Amino acid sequence: MKQLGFLWLGLLALIIVSCNSTDKSADSSLSADSGKTVNTVDSVADEGTLTTIATEILTTLKAKDYKAFASYFHPTEGVVFSPYGYIDTKTAKKLSKASFLKLVEEGASVTWGSYDGTGDVIKLTAPQYLEKFVYNADYLHAEKTGYDQIIGKGNSLNNLNEIFPKHPFIEYHFSGFDKKYGGLDWTSLRLVFKLHQSNYYLVAVIHDQWTT
Repeated sequence: MKQLGFLWLGLLALIIVSCNSTDKSADSSLSADSGKTVNTVDSVADEGTLTTIATEILTTLKAKDYKAFASYFHPTEGVVFSPYGYIDTKTAKKLSKASFLKLVEEGASVTWGSYDGTGDVIKLTAPQYLEKFVYNADYLHAEKTGYDQIIGKGNSLNNLNEIFPKHPFIEYHFSGFDKKYGGLDWTSLRLVFKLHQSNYYLVAVIHDQWTT
């Protein structure tokens, strides 16, 4: 009887050790897989997705395909257009997809803010504004590109992170075109995005340059 009791105790010990070993392996595997998915794949995919979308947007702007450009507007919030790095919430134009396309179709001149230095009103048609304060350089082949990084810095305040906190953005930048200006003719374009129903949409288009 004693021998039978020892035999049962031995079998019970083997079962407990085996179960503990299996549970630990499962926990380690789950932890490793979860960490890999959240910390590497997702973050890289977001940046890659935004870069692809931004490239498509620049392609529409270069081709002056404004209907295609408008398809990237945020469905409920529209897009804010700022002619300079400091976003003036009182004067910056905010347009829905429908209102933007209406401006393009009608060809009317509207106010987009004020010119730096003179303070004169920026009164342009939508295509004129896009040529002067959006795709004013070949940003598809920008000298530098920054993801969630401000590259162009002048002597004016930059309030992008205050107006659009935690919104991902991509900046396209040229450090200058004519050596005689010593870099004062730099220019940047920032495209700001927001996630909506599993898709990223454009919520701001910010042009920046040296200001006086």
